[in-house]
Amino acid sequence: MQPLTDDIAEWCDDTWGQSPTEVLEWFEDDERVQVFIKLQRSVLIADFVFKDNAVNMSRDRIEIRHHLHIPLDIWNPGSIQATRISDGRVRFRHRNSDILLAAKMRAPEWGKNTLEDWLMSLRGEQLRPKDKNQRLASIKRIKEIVNRNLHSASLEGARDDLHLISLRINSAEIGLNPFESKLQEAE
Repeated sequence: MQPLTDDIAEWCDDTWGQSPTEVLEWFEDDERVQVFIKLQRSVLIADFVFKDNAVNMSRDRIEIRHHLHIPLDIWNPGSIQATRISDGRVRFRHRNSDILLAAKMRAPEWGKNTLEDWLMSLRGEQLRPKDKNQRLASIKRIKEIVNRNLHSASLEGARDDLHLISLRINSAEIGLNPFESKLQEAE
C-alpha cells in the first residue's frame, strides 16, 4: 500500500496545481487525517476524511473535509492564531478563516510556529525581521531611492527642454525661409 502522503500530494496537484514540498501530520485515526502542507507560495492546514472502503484501496483513499489556505502574499508575521478551545480541539485562524483540528497533546503553538517558519522561509532571508540598526539603515536607503525617483520625475527639466526645443524650431524655421520672417515683421 502506498503512503498516505502520496494521496495528499495527488490532491494538492489536482486542487492547487503543485506538489507539496513538505507535509506534517497533526492527527490521524481510522476516520480522518489532519495535516500541515507547505506549497511553493503558500501553506495549508487540511482536514481529510477516509473514504468508506479506503482500507481496500491503494490510492484515492481520502477526500477533503475542510482546509485553511494561507498564501504568502496576504500573510504577515504573527497573523496566524492558534488557540485551544474548551472541548480540547485547536482552532487555527488567519484573517477571517479558521479550521478546527482534533485535540492532541501537542501544543497549538507548535502548529502556529511551524506555519510561520514555513512562510518566513518562503518569504526569504532578506525579508526576515532585522535588528533596529538594520531596519533604520534600510528605511534610510528606501528614502534616498524615493528622493532620487521624485527628482528624476520632476517636470522642471522637461519644461526647460521644451522651451529650448521651441527656440531651436523657431530658429530653424527662420533659417529655412528668411523672406517669410521679414514679411511677418513688416505686418
